[in-house]
Amino acid sequence: MSTPLPLRNSTEIQGDILAGFKKDYMTLLFLQFGDMTAARNWLAELVPNIATTQQVAAFNAKFHDARKNSAGDDPKNLRATWLGLSLTHPGIQFLTGKEKVFEKVPTGGTIQAFAQGSAARHKALGDTGCNDPKHWIFGADHSPVIHAVLTIAADLENDRNTELNRQLEAASRAGVLIVHQQNGATLPGNRRGNEHFGFKDGVSEPYVAGFDDAEEAGGARMIPAGQFVLGSDDTPLPTGAPEWMKYGSFQVVRRLAQDVPGWWAQVNAELQKLREAKVVGENTKSEWLAARLVGRWRCGASVAKFPDQSPPPGTRPDNDLSFKDDPDGVTTPLFSHLRKTAPRDGLVDEGELVDEKFMDLRRIIRRGIPYGAPFDPANGDGGGPDEQRGLLFVCYQANLATQFEFIQADWVNDPNFPHDRDPQPGPDPMVSGQLPGVARGEVAFESRVNGDRKTTTLHFKTFVATEGSVYAFTPSITTLRGLTQGRLQAATSIGGTQNASQEWTTTGTGQTRPPRPPVQPGPVDEILPWPDTEERAWTFSGRTVRVVRTGATETGALTTGSDDRTGVVDTAADLSTWPALAGVEQVDAIVPVPDEQSVNGESSYWLFHTVGGTQVYRRIYISTDARHACRSVGDDRALSAWRSLKDVTRVDAVLPVPDQRRVDGKTQYWLFHTTAQGRRYRLISIADGGMHTDELVRSDRDLTQWTSLRGVTKADAFHFVPGKNRMNGQTWTWVFHDRQYRLISIADGFGHADTLLREDRANTAWFRGV
Repeated sequence: MSTPLPLRNSTEIQGDILAGFKKDYMTLLFLQFGDMTAARNWLAELVPNIATTQQVAAFNAKFHDARKNSAGDDPKNLRATWLGLSLTHPGIQFLTGKEKVFEKVPTGGTIQAFAQGSAARHKALGDTGCNDPKHWIFGADHSPVIHAVLTIAADLENDRNTELNRQLEAASRAGVLIVHQQNGATLPGNRRGNEHFGFKDGVSEPYVAGFDDAEEAGGARMIPAGQFVLGSDDTPLPTGAPEWMKYGSFQVVRRLAQDVPGWWAQVNAELQKLREAKVVGENTKSEWLAARLVGRWRCGASVAKFPDQSPPPGTRPDNDLSFKDDPDGVTTPLFSHLRKTAPRDGLVDEGELVDEKFMDLRRIIRRGIPYGAPFDPANGDGGGPDEQRGLLFVCYQANLATQFEFIQADWVNDPNFPHDRDPQPGPDPMVSGQLPGVARGEVAFESRVNGDRKTTTLHFKTFVATEGSVYAFTPSITTLRGLTQGRLQAATSIGGTQNASQEWTTTGTGQTRPPRPPVQPGPVDEILPWPDTEERAWTFSGRTVRVVRTGATETGALTTGSDDRTGVVDTAADLSTWPALAGVEQVDAIVPVPDEQSVNGESSYWLFHTVGGTQVYRRIYISTDARHACRSVGDDRALSAWRSLKDVTRVDAVLPVPDQRRVDGKTQYWLFHTTAQGRRYRLISIADGGMHTDELVRSDRDLTQWTSLRGVTKADAFHFVPGKNRMNGQTWTWVFHDRQYRLISIADGFGHADTLLREDRANTAWFRGV
């Protein structure tokens, strides 16, 4: 029986931290908020779409299996787009409206580093000379303050761009400034998986206890999860870290420019020194020295296991390394990038063998991606030496001071690490080198010539330049939800973990399987009743369409009974199964055409959706027979075609006024929409007849006018309760928002008084099978 891995099921930990988005296309948006209310509303709309560890881990496992079954090729029809969000210290201050978000800021710890920000600590990090913040594109004092970092990652460039446009439009509506947009992409062709210098990247990632399978780790050390996610195991929280930081992680983002031709030219020049010193033969290639500077060959295989030459094609990168037989760095130099960033066993420091547990405390999880075109001077389209290119470095850890900063200051840049050696090993020649006030760039190349130790001094300038840096915090989903109300709210569990009382099951073939993870609440974008019965409806969530039951039994549980075990979902399918929704990525709202319901065997609707960051609408028809065949008529049109939607850029939801449907040839609707100042609603009318003339009956009002909607920052969808339509002058309605739903009633007559009948509950039942 396999060991359960509870962290894989977490619905609190954001998905990029432990599982990793691992996409070919990624964009980071560095954001600055404008208005507090608008920023909180923006966050409320975003939170339901933030990827969780459970979602990303499940997709990655499925992708891995599909790739394995296809002999290593990426499955073409399996793709996803993920979102992640981190907040800076000023960003949390802005959303809470509080200057002081920590009770104490201990000196020298991660809270102080987070509060001060990366630019304030640049000298200790080696950001001097060409790396100085005065040259940065973002994150420095001379540039706008950054409040948040939004990550958008996708398998396909078109998918990334579609989501990017959607988020740019959402930011614009909320008055959020795009301080900097940084695109990244996996390098093309045979460079795939490599960074710009040409080496396989992301090989030395730690295996995390409670998330990674120890057997799959192949003997590599398992690192406690608490080193990366605060509070995820029995590792104590860093000093000064409050409870609301549990299940979150500190994020470092750095834009690192790479001078590719300069670095390789330097490698060749230093190789000539080794030739002249008779340390290597005249036929030794620059590839040989470059591998020693990095600690790996370009394919990712380690120099420790392949010391003499690059391994044969097809050799996989190895991560189960030992340096205990190479304490002086004769095979893998002590200054190599690999040993400077993750020394592993065999580290002798100040004359003593260092316990590997000390190194475990320094590990980080990296999630970076290259940016810019690869160096290819023969390519006239962006491959020249002046093209901007480099690495978008992203890493996660539980402690900025003892992990990222320690690695950078005490290992990478320190020429005297490992300590007390004569001569000093020197700084990391791949990402560091000669830095004013930090290091002269000299490294001690150790070798054995005729059995005798020989040291040759080489010199390396800096060919990786910091062009921007940000410290942020990636909170739990619960903490993000709390911030939509300006609260710093702590999650009480990692979410989605398996119930200890549940047992593993054995199939008929003898295979053991873990219990199915519990169904989680999700975003509901719209609900559309079937045209031929009120006991069925379609729910739209992202790209998924579900058929749900709303019969007497289900309605009772969802209104006055218990929905703890209730499930209403019959089937689920992709939007692509609806011909009328061709080109639609997500349904925003659907409005029935008042006088075209069940006419000639069809019902007609206006469907609102977003294309390239701009909301449009189209006309669709659904047949009233059992097949429910659907079709669209005409092209997408701009919202400006509606007179009643003047100044509206996004329709969130539409609710028919119960007693004003087809009265005197008109139907009235409350239309809920998003503005830069927050969510508003207005009253509109649509006339019967071929033109369906629409009018603005009453201009925008604030959502707080609805007594029953207090606490709702954005109404996602409404659905009339079957059998409760204008009963005794009252209409019951389910309101969906922020992965929750509540029950309200609306009275007939002047004022249409509304009442909250039942408080919010997680909308899990609407995602659970019957």
